[in-house]
Amino acid sequence: MQKQFYICEKQFVMTAIVIKPKNKKEETFLKELLEKMKVETHIVEEPVPNYETIRAMEDVEKKKGTRVKDSGELFSKLGI
Repeated sequence: MQKQFYICEKQFVMTAIVIKPKNKKEETFLKELLEKMKVETHIVEEPVPNYETIRAMEDVEKKKGTRVKDSGELFSKLGI
């Protein structure tokens, strides 16, 4: 008995659109609108960094802070 193999020539593409509503009211409006249009939606909530983390990231971008050559020097500066 000979086996037959079929090759699927269709390519499946997933398109994602990122929309960042300013508040819950906008999010609800958009979700309801897309549901009425029969568009499949998935809400993904991303955690927002706290104030200290944002400041630290800004400092790194501005090249502020202390530079060290290796972990030994870092621990030495930290007193560890």
